[in-house]
Amino acid sequence: MGFVDTERVFKNIRLLESTPFAGLLDEVVECALCSAHPDSALNNLERIARAVPERVLRDFLRDTRWLQALLILCGASPFLTGIMLREPSLFEWLFLQGGILKRMTLDGFKKDLRSMTEGVEDLHTFGRVLRRYRNREFLRIGARDLLGLGGLEEITGELSDLAGSVLDTAVGFCMERVRELHGTPLYRDETGRTKEAEFTVIGLGKLGGGELNFSSDIDILYIYSSDRGESTGIEGKKNGSVSLHTFFVKVARLLTRLVSEVTEDGFVFRTDLDLRPEGRSGDIVNSLRSAEIYYESWGQMWERAVMIKAREVAGSQTLGKAFLEMIRPFVYRKYLDFTAIEEIRSMKEKIDLSLLRRRPGTVDVKLGRGGIREIEFFCQTLQLIHGGRDASLRERNTLKALERLRNGGYIRDEEFFILRDGYIFLRRLEHRIQIMEGRQTQAIPAGKEELERLARMMNLRERDGKSPGEVFWEEYRKVTDRIHELFRALFYSPEKETLRKRVPEDILLLFSTDAGPREAEHILRTAGFRDPETARKKVILLRDGPPFTHLSSRARVALERIGPYLLYLTSRSPDPDRSLNHLERFLSAVGARTVFYSLLSENPKVMEELTRLFGTSDFLSEMLVEHPENLDLLLSREIAIPERPRNDMERDLKEILSSVSDYEERLESARRLRNQEVFRIGINDIMGKLPIEGVFEQMTFLGELCLDFAIDCAFELLSERYGMPVDRRFFIIGLGKLGGGELAYGSDLDILFVYPEQTGETSGPKRLSPHEFFVKIAQRIISILSLRTKEGFLFEVDTRLRPSGSAGPLVVSHNSLLRYYSERRDVWERQALVKARVVAGDREFGSTVTEELRKRLYLQPLTPEDAKEMLRIRRRMEVEIAREGPERYNIKTGRGGIVDIEFLAQALQLRYAGRYPFLDTPYTLEALTRLLKKGILKEKDCNLLKDAYRFLRYLETRLRIVHARAEGYIYRRGEEVHTLARRMGYTGTDPGDRLIEDYREYTGRVRTLYLDTLKVLSNP
Repeated sequence: MGFVDTERVFKNIRLLESTPFAGLLDEVVECALCSAHPDSALNNLERIARAVPERVLRDFLRDTRWLQALLILCGASPFLTGIMLREPSLFEWLFLQGGILKRMTLDGFKKDLRSMTEGVEDLHTFGRVLRRYRNREFLRIGARDLLGLGGLEEITGELSDLAGSVLDTAVGFCMERVRELHGTPLYRDETGRTKEAEFTVIGLGKLGGGELNFSSDIDILYIYSSDRGESTGIEGKKNGSVSLHTFFVKVARLLTRLVSEVTEDGFVFRTDLDLRPEGRSGDIVNSLRSAEIYYESWGQMWERAVMIKAREVAGSQTLGKAFLEMIRPFVYRKYLDFTAIEEIRSMKEKIDLSLLRRRPGTVDVKLGRGGIREIEFFCQTLQLIHGGRDASLRERNTLKALERLRNGGYIRDEEFFILRDGYIFLRRLEHRIQIMEGRQTQAIPAGKEELERLARMMNLRERDGKSPGEVFWEEYRKVTDRIHELFRALFYSPEKETLRKRVPEDILLLFSTDAGPREAEHILRTAGFRDPETARKKVILLRDGPPFTHLSSRARVALERIGPYLLYLTSRSPDPDRSLNHLERFLSAVGARTVFYSLLSENPKVMEELTRLFGTSDFLSEMLVEHPENLDLLLSREIAIPERPRNDMERDLKEILSSVSDYEERLESARRLRNQEVFRIGINDIMGKLPIEGVFEQMTFLGELCLDFAIDCAFELLSERYGMPVDRRFFIIGLGKLGGGELAYGSDLDILFVYPEQTGETSGPKRLSPHEFFVKIAQRIISILSLRTKEGFLFEVDTRLRPSGSAGPLVVSHNSLLRYYSERRDVWERQALVKARVVAGDREFGSTVTEELRKRLYLQPLTPEDAKEMLRIRRRMEVEIAREGPERYNIKTGRGGIVDIEFLAQALQLRYAGRYPFLDTPYTLEALTRLLKKGILKEKDCNLLKDAYRFLRYLETRLRIVHARAEGYIYRRGEEVHTLARRMGYTGTDPGDRLIEDYREYTGRVRTLYLDTLKVLSNP
């Protein structure tokens, strides 16, 4: 590399002719050409020649061996040159007074600073002394580094010792200033003795490891002895005494300001306190005990990695050592802790994503691929895994830790040399990048000229026809490729990468801290979320875990692995906003239970099913939120069975109950089974594996099973106290949807209780009449079914369709039941009996009674007056219950709704079943088919009614399973109707509009047919 700006070079040479360098210009030019940047070398030499006194320069040139050294500094580092230009006396100190040959120790730094600050009490003056001393030492250390007079460990060690000595000197100053205001800080120790409270500075990161860079922040945290006390105050000064926390907060703030505030002399060191307990939101300083509580209760893996390098660097050494002793069990676990691999891998992935986001075209020596951080993470991970058992690995310094890992057999010789040599190369490179301009950067310069300078500073020259910059890239990639290969071998395996590879980069970006609110919302909107602002807030939970919950290391590792994939899956679910909302609620319900995070992490298919379910069904989502343990069902074989025979359900319940004797636990066990079965039915429903008739059948089986369970429990419980009646042939008649075999999600059980008429009393210690006994049985059954426990309830029960309604007895004897319906003529009661069917209890006896009951039902055919009454009742239902409007429809009781079809079928059955017993069936669709076969319904009318009935019942169940609403309303406008339509299979841009069109078409035609039929029946 030669001179670039020849005009400027000649100008500098002419200017140097009037300086003491005039007689050595040939040597000056030759030395400049050997420097990293010849143009800068000449230009900066000329500036120094004008700033430094001529006497000093002539003394300097008496021994020309330092001429080349000076030009190397001038050509390499405008930063170091600038220090000499601002304070020319440092030139003489460096070259003539032996500064450049001097090696310093921690004690040497402290001795210098004590002598220089002795008697200084003014904050500004004290700060200026520290800054000027720091600049001087940076010049000395930087010069020795560039000239090869000190190795990497010496340079980083001196920088770290310089920082530690500055902090220690500053701590003494700040403590004294706060004492002047508030007196001596005193506390009571565990024995009750009063002691002076102390303050210590713990160095972390490169400061703690003795590996500081030229432009590093210093990572520190502040600790004081105890909160159990206060300062003594100052005699005669009001309000001088303060709590120890207040006292040391003032010390910490003053210290931070003193060291990091930028003045005309610059700063001493930039301080970073973000690694303290609770980060930026935490207290600036903590007592030893509060720090202990934090790390014991809330400390995370990244904090364990941070604390590997923790070292007392200033203030009380005794207190600092006490802190390190306290923190050791947190850092180094007694058992082999392989969770470190997952967590630190996740940390590195976040760094990679952040780097890609902030500087997509930048190659970062520290954070980039195969960079310094990968070596540190590699080393720290093995220390965390094995350091609990092998104390020799508890080393702060990276190079020394690598040596110990090698000696212990944790890494091979080949790996050691790759990592050690790579670390030295990259740290030297990092220093040279920073020393050029004195800026905090690890980015390799993009410009060709700057890159060539950097390469020459690394002692790389032209080779095989390649420029120094090209040679540099060859060396850099060779080093970093080897490091990265070792890093990946430790942290990655094909299965670990699978989930990450499936997630788009934009989604991954949301899990870093780089994406601002606007950009995050743009990403979420593009991904399909209608409310990106709300979605962005919910992503925080996926990233950080449920609020106010302390996740174990294992759970946090799993969440960090699955969070991006879960968000990606929600974006692809039928309704991303709905899916994310339920996912957030589910994870909040899961809390800190590690098993759930592990289950999801190990089963990507479950995550897919889960997010699909969350985006499809509020009803099933609510079941999972209330009972997260149902997540296991997504892995069970039973979940894949759309239709289970009633006998199989009954067998499962018996198996569960066989090992449970406690009454309360029997109730919970039955509820768990019921929840699981409803969940199974719902999953198969939304997956399209179960038709609507299948849903009704399965839910009806489940309802009947729960009734039989409740009967058995009630008899077992009450017989202990009351004994049994002579005849215990008790049964339950199902009415409504239960009787018609058409139970849906959330349906009540319409039932009436029947017992055999008899005389006498029960046989127990406390005797009751049969009626009294069976009343208690019925009451207990209702309680067993509807009582809400932690597992929920079985079914709600409705007994209002019993004889005389709510005013009648809860249970009736079979003879009373037959007499009642032989004498009654109210059409609504007869309608209810059309669906009467034995559903639980003594089925043989119940079937005999029910058969006789149905015969009596059809003895008298429907009269015109009955038909008119049905029309009146139906109109009243429409007005008082449906309450439809122009924008709101009621599927069940609204105009042309489900009730119209049921009323039509029941009216025809009541009219003709006495003549044609074939028409006697409780099932609506079967009744319509039989009416067609008897010629009572026309084929086109029958098909319309059946199609409309299936459409409306399907719509009703979709409304329940999608939106968890049982009231049966649909609304003409809004997003809900479009979501509902999509779940029913409608596609396109306006699915809701087409659903409403079909709804209106069906209900309009049903209403016309219903009115025509009932009017015919109303005419004499």
